[in-house]
Amino acid sequence: MKISNSHYGVILSIPGLIIIIALVIFPLITLLITSVLRYTSIYPITFTGFKNYQYIFGDRLFWLGLEKTVVYSGGVTALTFCGGVILALLLSKITRASAFFRSLSMFSWAVPLVISGFIWRWIFNPNVGVFSDFLMKLKLISKPLPVFSDSTLSMIACVVADAWVRIPFMCVFTLAAIESIPRSLYDAAKVDGADCVDAFRYITLPHIKHMVLIGLLITSMISFRTIDVIFAMTGGGPGRDTYVLSLYIIDQLWLRVNYGTGSAASVIMFLLIASFAGYYVYLIFKEE
Repeated sequence: MKISNSHYGVILSIPGLIIIIALVIFPLITLLITSVLRYTSIYPITFTGFKNYQYIFGDRLFWLGLEKTVVYSGGVTALTFCGGVILALLLSKITRASAFFRSLSMFSWAVPLVISGFIWRWIFNPNVGVFSDFLMKLKLISKPLPVFSDSTLSMIACVVADAWVRIPFMCVFTLAAIESIPRSLYDAAKVDGADCVDAFRYITLPHIKHMVLIGLLITSMISFRTIDVIFAMTGGGPGRDTYVLSLYIIDQLWLRVNYGTGSAASVIMFLLIASFAGYYVYLIFKEE
């Protein structure tokens, strides 16, 4: 069969299409069907329509989990953006041993999120952690910070532990965009009297905007549904101050053993992620 034949491309796409159907489309259809069923370990499986969704929207814990998820995902995305861009700018200025420093900056990316949670849980531990001890030696605080018993500090700790892993990912995207900017633009701006702030605002930022948006899209999507760091550090506490939407779904599936409401909550999370992901995609194509 000739390569120019249109059927050749269709045949080559069949294995990938089968994998997509098996791993994406079929589970999604199953999730949608289960979300409209009364599917528990006690009662027979029956069709209930949108009653599961009505229960979810009337549940206070759902709205609490959604609120905490927005705060958590927004904090992780913002910190990842700032840390990734700053790290990329610093690495782009290093000329000697640049390969070493760039490799060094990628190490945290290789750490699983659960392990990152355990590492930062030890760092922020008020009794044996180095964070409070370091601040006390600097005379900034007089006693250890109760990180995991304070609602604000516990959320900040989870955000830091999550962003620590994702910053190198954003750095790779940003650094690749910075390396593609012609040096002549900076030389011309310097001749015209532009300082480093002007060069970043009018040269660097417009050229890296496209790659940064892609990084923000991926970071916000993953952080919105993540549970690894919170599960390892706080388990949703203190109280429910770090109780994100993923924990709510797990409670529906495993504690209440209600697959119908758990699936309905998962569908809602999917639609929320798809909505702001669509906005990111719009901005990305707009930049092109």
